[in-house]
Amino acid sequence: MPGATVVTDEGDTYLSCRRHRLLPEGRRTPINQERLQKLEGFGLTEYQARVYLALLDLGTATASQLPAPSRVPRTRIYSTMQQLHAKGLVQILPEKPVRYRAVPFSRYLKALATEYRQKAVQLASNADALAREFTVSTVDAPSRAGRFEAIYGRRNVRDKLVEMYESAETDVIAIGSIHSPARILRGLGAQLEEKASLGVSVKFAFFTNQDNASEVRALSRYSEVRHIDFFTPACRHGVDGQQFLMSHPIPDDDSGFRGEDIAIWTDDPAIASAMAQMAERIWEMGKPALPQDRAGALTPTIRSKAGR
Repeated sequence: MPGATVVTDEGDTYLSCRRHRLLPEGRRTPINQERLQKLEGFGLTEYQARVYLALLDLGTATASQLPAPSRVPRTRIYSTMQQLHAKGLVQILPEKPVRYRAVPFSRYLKALATEYRQKAVQLASNADALAREFTVSTVDAPSRAGRFEAIYGRRNVRDKLVEMYESAETDVIAIGSIHSPARILRGLGAQLEEKASLGVSVKFAFFTNQDNASEVRALSRYSEVRHIDFFTPACRHGVDGQQFLMSHPIPDDDSGFRGEDIAIWTDDPAIASAMAQMAERIWEMGKPALPQDRAGALTPTIRSKAGR
């Protein structure tokens, strides 16, 4: 049976042959997106996580046995195994051919925790000295007004938005994509609830339909949400007319933290105010996303996917 070319998340390819069955009948390679993300959260790359999970299932294996179950290209197996060995996650068995055995993850976690504790102690003891050594010069420091900042990565963009929303005193306005409601709820829900309780005006405008109806309803507890009849590839956030952030979500999905987003932030008063006014005009052109039904209850405006 011919092999099939598979492309991994890192852009490489490998040849998968269905005749080459490595695992006993009834067992499956324990690789799924959730487990990969957990391992990546502890400092492993995608390839390292895939190979480690495959090796956990196999017990021990040679390098030639790992590409198929791990979906890692054969040319990357040896370097990945060396990296895992350096991390203390793989033992190298001196056999012919060389075999590899997975080290229990608990051992790796204990070593990692010890390393972090040592770094924390070192940081605490050197904090004052480092602060003095790397203090910002008051002569050369730029004025706060008129700054611009480029931000890369969804988590970093989200962190900047949290900072912006937490500083809001009078108003927040945002224009987003069809997936923005889910991202805003997951990443900024706590800030929205707090600001709404303090009387801050919060306005959102998105293209709304049945795909984001539940998120729109949830956002409407804290804000005025309007539907706009067009799609926008960029998301805009303005706070108090003093800060403005425009981002391009990559990909445009519901994840609050995973993405290769790029964004530009500014607190230049003229630009931030002008962009906030433009966002306000877009919001005013929209229609209420949750119109009153006959009984007086709020119901989502459901629009078909045909309009997408």
